[in-house]
Amino acid sequence: MKQILITLICTLTFLPLIGQSKKGNPMAELWNDPQFQKEFTASYGTLAGFEPPISEEEKGTLRTLIKVIKANPQKAIVQLSEDIKADRSAAFDFILANLYFQESNLEEAEKFYNQAIEKYPSFRRAYKNLGFVHIQKGDFESAIGSISSSMELGDVDGRAYGLLAYSYLTQENYYPSEAAYRQAILMQPDTVDWKLGLARCLLEMERYADAVSIFETLISEDPDNVDYWILQSNAYLGLDESLKAARNLEIVERLGRADIQTLSLLGDIYMNNEMPDLALIAYLLAADLAQDQDLDLLIKSAQLLTLTVNYQQAETIIKRIRTDFANAIEESDDLELLTYEAKIARGNGQDELAASLLVQIIERDLLNGEAIIELAKYYAQKGKLAEAVTRFEQAQKIRKYERTALVAHAQTLVDNRKYDEALPLLNRALRLESDRNLKDFTDRVERAARKQ
Repeated sequence: MKQILITLICTLTFLPLIGQSKKGNPMAELWNDPQFQKEFTASYGTLAGFEPPISEEEKGTLRTLIKVIKANPQKAIVQLSEDIKADRSAAFDFILANLYFQESNLEEAEKFYNQAIEKYPSFRRAYKNLGFVHIQKGDFESAIGSISSSMELGDVDGRAYGLLAYSYLTQENYYPSEAAYRQAILMQPDTVDWKLGLARCLLEMERYADAVSIFETLISEDPDNVDYWILQSNAYLGLDESLKAARNLEIVERLGRADIQTLSLLGDIYMNNEMPDLALIAYLLAADLAQDQDLDLLIKSAQLLTLTVNYQQAETIIKRIRTDFANAIEESDDLELLTYEAKIARGNGQDELAASLLVQIIERDLLNGEAIIELAKYYAQKGKLAEAVTRFEQAQKIRKYERTALVAHAQTLVDNRKYDEALPLLNRALRLESDRNLKDFTDRVERAARKQ
């Protein structure tokens, strides 16, 4: 059961790590950053260094064009498009690409950045801006190539390192991502996105202790940011410090920002730590937020409580499901809940109620092997061995439940000292799927049979 819970926790908590947090995608705020806009569109008439030369005649054209750009970018695009020629400076292609990018026309922006680079292969700002276009398009592999080319030509700054790191992160290439994030942090130590990106990278590399430390710093700077609390809880889970993870999720709940997945995860953590009462509180809070489409998540909570023999808590969540989601419960859901209710009844000594529920389930679903096996166990417990055997044999004909039914049937026979009859069933089960525990049990039964 512990392994089941750990798997569920890992599934629920690690699947969304890349690009799901509001602060996890640096592009979300970047394009509205006035400083970035200023750098990106910077003074069109002062291209120098690793950028193409401009003739005196072209400078005059640019001075006129700048006025048009400020007044009417769309008109500037039309005017500049007509002025682009093979022998024109690559600066014109670059400016046109900038204008298209500002207008969110990424295809044309990419086209003219590439055209500028073809004319002037050392045009490092064109490489850099082309990398930004690739990031906007979600083409992170190309972004890595373009931004790296810009940096090789000497255009190195914190933003370039940060976006290069983010691109590597999306490609699950974590070691260069980590290195680039650290460079970005050195150059722009106040940029939160780079610290968060580094923490995510460390999580993916399973360097959980380092990630915890970074999130500790981020939380101290912004304690109301629930993303930090949740992501740090991921790191604690990786360190097998699940109660610290639960503490974080409790804080998220107190901040009023916990969703149904967070609360369900919190309940699962408490179950993994054998705290069913706290788990029930979390599951009930999840039920408060649940919609019809979340019913499966609640039923899994009922399953977990039932299978771990926490019957009182299981009854509570099942009653809540039946009350709040009466109109959403489908036939399969109802049968599943009836199965748990039957297990709970048997566990509470209400054998007749359990048998009645199991019969209802089987009448409605002849292939419900779980209910058939449970009913067989009930008959065996009541000393009705013939009825039990009939039900076990019925379940053995259902492929999904064949092995389980064989083992349960054999166990019943062993309980009745019918070792010779149990052995063929156990050997059949081993042929279907062998495991050490079943093999050891079979060996013990075989020794007992020889002694009879």
